[in-house]
Amino acid sequence: MPPSGIGKPGSSTFYSGSRAPFEAARPTLEVLTRTDFRGEDPGLAALFYQIGMVMFWTSMLSYWQAVALADANGLTAADILPHATETMASLPGFLAFYAARIDAGRHDGDVDRLAMGTASVEHVLHTNADAGVDTTLPAAVADLFRRGMDAGHATGSFSSLVELMKKPAA
Repeated sequence: MPPSGIGKPGSSTFYSGSRAPFEAARPTLEVLTRTDFRGEDPGLAALFYQIGMVMFWTSMLSYWQAVALADANGLTAADILPHATETMASLPGFLAFYAARIDAGRHDGDVDRLAMGTASVEHVLHTNADAGVDTTLPAAVADLFRRGMDAGHATGSFSSLVELMKKPAA
């Protein structure tokens, strides 16, 4: 939570480590923000913060990419804001749908296929390039999709890309 959220409804702070000291300080801590205790492992609070940050920064970069593409085509950030908001608002449904499948190691191509997604991200890359917009971000996305294809996941779900991102087994 940024400092501007301190004392405001809806704000919270992650905590982890020994539960007893946390519980003793909880009434004081809750004056500042809602407390979110993540467990005894002292690193969990920082880990959950970093998980949020990776999602925040990459999501915002995707919005900046969309704004740059819009601008190259004569549209403003305000022009695309309703569509951008609707698109972002659809993401929780996708997260919920894929979570159980990913945890079960299921990347079936019954709902989507990596090959179809690859065609889409290639189109996004070409659209940005044709508009003269920086392609660093869409090129990185296309590269990850191509790596999934090269790994043999073409007929599976694009969720299989998480397997490429995971730390290899030791």
